[in-house]
Amino acid sequence: MGASVQQAVRSSVRPGERLPTPTGTAHFVVDEIDSTGVTLLFGPKRTPTFFDWDCLEGVVGYMKGRDWVAVGANRVLAGNPDTLDGYLKQHVPRQTANYIAVLLTQAGVLDLDDGRPARVRLSAEWSTT
Repeated sequence: MGASVQQAVRSSVRPGERLPTPTGTAHFVVDEIDSTGVTLLFGPKRTPTFFDWDCLEGVVGYMKGRDWVAVGANRVLAGNPDTLDGYLKQHVPRQTANYIAVLLTQAGVLDLDDGRPARVRLSAEWSTT
């Protein structure tokens, strides 16, 4: 069995780490990484947002068999089901796709094309597992 997203994140991202959004115009902070998931801090108020490991592991299943997928971050609660944002909003009802795209790119799970619109695909290692 291949590595898990949890293992990839734990080995490549540290609590307190500050990461840029895909456009580089904003940053977010990795607050906590524990056995239940990851908490990220967004915006000037450093609003905590929690992602459980089931949600993050599910990104791999969602991306399997797809080529480039739009990150699609937007404030519409339903999200677009054909984007990473649409998948994530099934788990966390807020705009988080830009942050998760960067987190999972840092972990080596996703490749990020930060052009406009930003898009992601499974990295070569993850697309064959």
